Amino acid sequence: MLIRLIEIQTSIRGGAPSLNEIYINSTHIVSVSEDRITNENLINETKSLGLMDDVKFSKVIITEGNQTRTLRVVGAPAEVHNKIKKKQVLRG
Repeated sequence: MLIRLIEIQTSIRGGAPSLNEIYINSTHIVSVSEDRITNENLINETKSLGLMDDVKFSKVIITEGNQTRTLRVVGAPAEVHNKIKKKQVLRG
């Protein structure tokens, strides 16, 4: 089942971060954890991104074939988990 997340993208050259809507297969998620580095780095830029001041960010690791990919997404780990859990309950 696909779940919708908002990914934080930063350019390699150190430009301003941007938000990107992404849909991922929930069965490909390996782990979800708090992303303290992004929380600290984006504290001043949350308003320019259209986010609330108390927003949290998570690191989501997914599998893509035999490789893993790390996504930085908007939302605390519990919020991301609830999205995954909600979609799995609806399968039934």
